[in-house]
Amino acid sequence: MTRRAALVVCALGLVACAARPQGASRGAPPGSGPVAAAASAPAPLTGTRWVGVVDGNTDPRMLPRLELSANGRLAGYSGCNMMSGTWSEEGGEARFGPIAATKRYCMGPEGDYEKRVMAALAPGARGVRHGDRLVVTAPGGARFEFSPAAAS
Repeated sequence: MTRRAALVVCALGLVACAARPQGASRGAPPGSGPVAAAASAPAPLTGTRWVGVVDGNTDPRMLPRLELSANGRLAGYSGCNMMSGTWSEEGGEARFGPIAATKRYCMGPEGDYEKRVMAALAPGARGVRHGDRLVVTAPGGARFEFSPAAAS
């Protein structure tokens, strides 16, 4: 191989190395390297507050609420009763422990909200972000959606 041919091969090699982002593997789609993975990692759920998504024209004071605190505690309102429990975050997903609630009896929409919220927050339930929503799903399939609560 002539000296000139060797320089061309080296130059082509340098161009190929510069074109592939650092950490990207051959055959991997563009934007799938470690930098892209970090940029697409879900925002932490710690310290977030959520309000239930319900159909109809509901009094905002009756909407279910959740607060996921940094110490692994969950506090909230089911639409009828106050509730508390534990939660943890694993891989951008919330995992809920047992939930305790006050025992006020509610009829009408508030009682219906409570049934749906408590069914979704059954032990072993998981919460996952879908867009701007937190979707909580119990192992049995019960599901309830929350949207971010307005700052107070």
